[in-house]
Amino acid sequence: MSFSHPNLLWIFCDQLRYHALSCNGDLNIQTPNIDRLASEGVRCTNAYSHYPVCVPFRAGLVTGQYATSCNVPFHGDILHPEHRTIADSFRVAGYRTSYVGKWHLAGERGINLVSEAGWAGEDYWVHPDNRGGFEDWFGFNLSNNFYRTFYCHGEQVAPFELDGYQTDALTNLSLEYLNGYDSDQPWFHVLSFESPHPGTGGNPKYKGFPVPAEYEEMFEPGMIELRDNVPTDKQAQARQTLCGYYAMIANLDDNVGRILDWLDQTGQANETLVVFFSDHGDMMGSQGLWHKQVPYDESIRIPVIFRLPKVLDEGKVYAGMVSGIDIYPTCAGLCQVKVEPSVQGMDLSGAIDTTGGTERKEAYVQWIGRGRFRFGDHPYRALRTNRYTYVVGRDEVFCLLFDNYEDPYQMNNLYHQSKFSSLQETLHLRLVRALLHAGESRPDFI
Repeated sequence: MSFSHPNLLWIFCDQLRYHALSCNGDLNIQTPNIDRLASEGVRCTNAYSHYPVCVPFRAGLVTGQYATSCNVPFHGDILHPEHRTIADSFRVAGYRTSYVGKWHLAGERGINLVSEAGWAGEDYWVHPDNRGGFEDWFGFNLSNNFYRTFYCHGEQVAPFELDGYQTDALTNLSLEYLNGYDSDQPWFHVLSFESPHPGTGGNPKYKGFPVPAEYEEMFEPGMIELRDNVPTDKQAQARQTLCGYYAMIANLDDNVGRILDWLDQTGQANETLVVFFSDHGDMMGSQGLWHKQVPYDESIRIPVIFRLPKVLDEGKVYAGMVSGIDIYPTCAGLCQVKVEPSVQGMDLSGAIDTTGGTERKEAYVQWIGRGRFRFGDHPYRALRTNRYTYVVGRDEVFCLLFDNYEDPYQMNNLYHQSKFSSLQETLHLRLVRALLHAGESRPDFI
């Protein structure tokens, strides 16, 4: 079938950092299918999470707004139905919209639901009014159990259970849906993986990273090369943890390959915009820290790849700044779809294709605080430019200034060093402007 607008496919990962792909220079792992996507499209090398944790990032992703504007400032908040999303824009433009996998915008109860019938699942139910405008729904709010995942479909309250390993099964579900799609409408489909986010289920070799056994055997701690900013006392733990992390990424990459093969086999590759991205990264021992939520590059820098044959150049590296809130308007620009007036992200479609266009000068990162993580009560605002990282926090732990050209591992904090006072003043003004441009009230610590 041929459409006047290209199809749109999002392949959306959870907690996959920029540095963990072979196309981005990681020597510990081979990701041939994601690398193939990069070689056939545009690989963005300066893309950043606008809020490095699941819920506020996802709200910003689908609304194109900062967390304070779409009223999802904390992890565990709900995206209320009155907010217009990318699904609304594409549906108005004539697309059929569908969603498979993790949503995590219906709040976070963190409880197991058990019925008299014996089924159990963690936060599988997402009310139809809270599905962000997506029409065909095979999603769940949150699971993190990779061998027992439940999802909801239609208005049926009782859950459906995935068969087998979650990442494989979500891919199966997407392919089954897309294979059965028979319409004159172009489609916008989201495949939202929880991988490589840590989780439960099975009997994993590397604790917290369930994955089929054949992937676990691909990695051994003694073979892992660490980033230079992992302290000596964290290195053994980091190598163990990274083995599990890479095992999940290897399985993820195979599933990306299945999707790309399906597009080829059905003749839809040339008429489908594929966007591969993550919500945030993972520290994995860098700076002595774990998980996300902090403003270091391992946490905020994300992989973003766009592929649209005959429109976007093959093998292009785009080094301009990209924020997570730009993904929606950029996809809309490439698909010739009008965005909602409330969108704060930038349409970078002209910048990443051959025509040229407006570019982003910096990425603004929010952390409001009051989270459930180690640094949850240390609010900060950050500015990431092509060269510098500038962070102002309520507490000294997040008052940071890094020259990422001279110090790519962010080990030399220039904040408060007198010879950089002029640079710091300039960056502070830029941070305040970015904050106000985002529609945010100025915090008392800025």
